[in-house]
Amino acid sequence: MTGSGSVRRAARLAFLAGLVAAAATGALRIGVAAEADRPRVLLLDVKGPITTGTAEYVEAGLARAKVEGFAAVAIALDTPGGHLEATRDIVQHMLASDVPVIVWVGPGGARAGSAGVFITLAADVAAMHPTSVIGAAHPVAGGGEDVEQQAGKEMARKVENDTAAFARSIATTRGRNADWAEKAVRESVSATAEEALRLKVVDVVAPDMAAALAFADGRSYTRSGTARVIHTRDAQVVRSEMTVRQRTLAFLSDPNVIAVLMMLGTLGIALEFYHPGGIVPGALGAFFLLLAFLSMKVIPVNVGALVLILAGVALLVAEGYMTTHGIAGLAGAALLGIGTLFFIDRSSAEYRFDPALLTLSPWVVWPTPLALASLLGFVGWKVARTRQEKLQVGAPGMLGELGEATSEIGPDAGEAFVHGELWAARSPLPIARGTAVRVREVRGLVLHVEAAPDRRGIIP
Repeated sequence: MTGSGSVRRAARLAFLAGLVAAAATGALRIGVAAEADRPRVLLLDVKGPITTGTAEYVEAGLARAKVEGFAAVAIALDTPGGHLEATRDIVQHMLASDVPVIVWVGPGGARAGSAGVFITLAADVAAMHPTSVIGAAHPVAGGGEDVEQQAGKEMARKVENDTAAFARSIATTRGRNADWAEKAVRESVSATAEEALRLKVVDVVAPDMAAALAFADGRSYTRSGTARVIHTRDAQVVRSEMTVRQRTLAFLSDPNVIAVLMMLGTLGIALEFYHPGGIVPGALGAFFLLLAFLSMKVIPVNVGALVLILAGVALLVAEGYMTTHGIAGLAGAALLGIGTLFFIDRSSAEYRFDPALLTLSPWVVWPTPLALASLLGFVGWKVARTRQEKLQVGAPGMLGELGEATSEIGPDAGEAFVHGELWAARSPLPIARGTAVRVREVRGLVLHVEAAPDRRGIIP
């Protein structure tokens, strides 16, 4: 009986354990299924000036969202403006995206300035942090001046009309306030978050991205004439990072970086001219110049200033090859300074940066050209000094050198150790072995020597 009871108890325990395992497995499956059913949102962080790198980042994010089946793309936006062509590319891809786009201007204190206005208007759902601002999209030149002052009245009117039409068309497509969008371009109007909501520029004021996604859930959007619904409630947010290429393009958008790259590139090329065959300075110089020229496609560069910089470097190089008593060097340093000062093209209407962002630091404008001029001047001085010295190689370099007779030297035979080498030597007067000798002449591979004075000044 005892054995039978033990078997029954073991069977009951096994049965209970099976029920618990089944319940746990079922709960796990339900949890996995629930997690799989949660919508996914791809988050893009767009901060700083809008550049070619920013456009590639957003376009890649929209493409990834479509391929991987994301429910929406969310953009956290904080920008003072940027390149108009890059902005057009971003807007075009947003308008054509099958995946809905939610733009939130944040965090606190953020702004959607200039080019940021167009990106916000192009969103399917536009949200702003309570302390953020939007607006001031009037076309300006790179330094903040009006286009009319830089490019003339007709060009200014053309750029303004084109940009205003661009803003109005985006606002109309997304059902937003087209009149305000046009005023943002023509009159540089701005709005706080509450004002933008009241004027129907944005859809909601949200303290964070989670609130913006919660608001977007259930709202409809239209693609190719078909109404669709956004599903973002309790969404799983996946952050998309910039690639190395995109980060590089964003890094190169800093004008100070371009100026330094130009200086380093020209320095490397100049050093290669001073010391041909060094290879490393020339290769590094060419690499830095390549990066600088790539950067010039990211922000506006004044071609005239670029020519001044190159001319300045050419004069510094010439200082090492010609006797100008420092005139060429000083002129080169002056051209470097002037070229760096006017390096940014302030007449380009294709760029909408905040003027404070599109300026060169005084620590780049003045110290860098002076340091470059000093370094090249020192190298040039060393080159000029070296050319005045006696040659150290070949037959001319042997004249006057001291050595030692390793055998008796006469008119027909003899050997001498000179310059670390053993030479055949001749002398019209006999010279004893071990005597110090001086080279008078080199004929082929034979040294013609004479006895040299010893330390007491006595000739043996």
